Amino acid sequence: MNEKLRKDSWTEEEDNLLKEIILNKINGGHTQISGFQEASVLLGRSKQACAFRWNKNLRPQIIKKEQKSTSYSTKEFADSSSLQNHLQLAMESYDDMKHSYDEISSAYNLLKNDYEQLLNWVKQGITHIERK
Repeated sequence: MNEKLRKDSWTEEEDNLLKEIILNKINGGHTQISGFQEASVLLGRSKQACAFRWNKNLRPQIIKKEQKSTSYSTKEFADSSSLQNHLQLAMESYDDMKHSYDEISSAYNLLKNDYEQLLNWVKQGITHIERK
């Protein structure tokens, strides 16, 4: 039987490029999401498609290879290191979110003050008009 390939099937070169980008981002202390974004531009695919391909097909292959190539004591160390990397990324993400939240809160407070000043100004204007 002739097996039909989808028009949007992933090639081995695309898989290798996606793996390289994501692993470089992770090893560089960045998030997978930033890797998906970069890969989407280079591969001409959506970030979601890159994320799906990574999580569904490529990541499980990499994990299986790592599990086969590590001994029990080395595996414990790899898991600990991996956990530390994930925790570090989570903390960096938290710090980024907190920084963004602080900026938004500051902007909100400035706008709130401006709004209150304008409201007082309008009330004073109405009071002044009513007196005439």
